[in-house]
Formats: sequence, C-alpha cells, structure tokens
Amino acid sequence: MNKKSLWLRLRNYHFDHVVAPGLWNHLTAKFGHTNPSLKAFAGKIARKHGWKNAFALRAIEEYKKFVYLGTVSDFQVTPSKFIDVVWHEHILFSKAYREFCQDILQHPFDHHPELIPMQDQTGRFSAQYLDTIALYQTEFDREPPVAIWGDTKFEKEEQEKNQYQSAKKRKEDQQTEYSSDGPLYTSFENEPANAYPEFSGYGDGDFGGAGAGGDWSDGADSGGGDSGGGDGGGCSGGCGGGD
Repeated sequence: MNKKSLWLRLRNYHFDHVVAPGLWNHLTAKFGHTNPSLKAFAGKIARKHGWKNAFALRAIEEYKKFVYLGTVSDFQVTPSKFIDVVWHEHILFSKAYREFCQDILQHPFDHHPELIPMQDQTGRFSAQYLDTIALYQTEFDREPPVAIWGDTKFEKEEQEKNQYQSAKKRKEDQQTEYSSDGPLYTSFENEPANAYPEFSGYGDGDFGGAGAGGDWSDGADSGGGDSGGGDGGGCSGGCGGGD
C-alpha cells in the first residue's frame, strides 16, 4: 500500500456505500447516471445545513483530502467546521461508513469529539488543526481553500504562545506503511495538469479548488445559512480523528 493508491481510492469514491438496496434506480432517474449517490449525498447536506449544492460538493472533496491526511499522518488530525459537518453526515450512514473505512481506507477512522470544554484539550485540538493544515500544504503542494479550511494565521500565534502539541498516534520510532513515501503530489508530477487539479489548481477559476465553479461560497440558496465564510476553527470547539 502507498499514498498514491490510497488517494486514488479516495478520489474515485462516490459514496455508493450510502445507497440503500432498491434506491439506485430512483437516484439515477433524479440525478442521472454520473455519480448519482455523490450528488444525492451533497444535496442532503446542502438542504440540511443551508449550503449551496456546489459548496457541498466542494466540501466533500476537501473532506476526502482530510481523511487522506488523517490516514497517513502520525498525529490525530482535526478538521475545519465545514469538513466536520460532512464527516458527521457520513458517519450517520453507520454501515456505509464502516464499509468505507474497510474498503477504501483499509483502516479505522474514528471521530473523537470534545466532551466538555477544557483548555488543554481545546488547545491540543487547535494545534492538531494547524498541523493538519501544514500537512495538507506538504502533501498537496498548495494552500487549502480558506472558504472551507479557514484562515489560521491568528490561531498559529496562539499555538506558539501556549506550546500546545498534537496527540501522536504512535511512538516516534514506529514506522507505518506510508513512512517511506514522499509527499503525495510528487506521485502525480508527470500527469497532465487537468487530470489531477487537486495538485495543479488547473480549472479552479477564481477560488482555488478542484473544478467546482460558480457561486458556491456566496451564501445559501435561500434564507441565509452558513455556506462558506470560513473563519477557521476545527469542529466548532474541538475534535480529532485518524486512528
């Protein structure tokens, strides 16, 4: 197993696990034959949380990157609040989520929310969030989109002042199946830019992403809602994952 094969499994995952038996024909009739389960999952999230469908689709793509980071990291990762929403919605399909971990990640990927606010624990989650951002920059060779991941420059100052550290998943001298791999983007350097826009930014338009254009970050379809302002912070308080 290597980073490239893991990412390709995640990249090509379209949430078919969440589709109950007998529902497929209804999905294809409503959403067409191209990734209908992904579109249905995004639509469910968008309706429930007041997001635009395009923003939900983009958040799902960033969720895949977060899960990748949590699988290859040596520390417990922490998501942004928007990615945490997608994670929660995925976990609600409990059987599908177990199958996703088994078939796609080939590892458990547990969620560890903050039970009660405690300064040390919240500080650790904040440190993990910033370390997750740094790992994103290393693995994908680009900045994460602020509208989904947030602007972390002030949190970085707080982390350095209080010297909080991420929770390690294993001992320092323990190796993983990914330890010998370089950053993920190096495995795709010789590929056409338009084939893997998550590394090149090809086709991002004016917002820096994986090709989901349009007005995804400027408000909900109707009635307001938080659709992408992006003020940072993981899990609206704290959580970690990636065992």
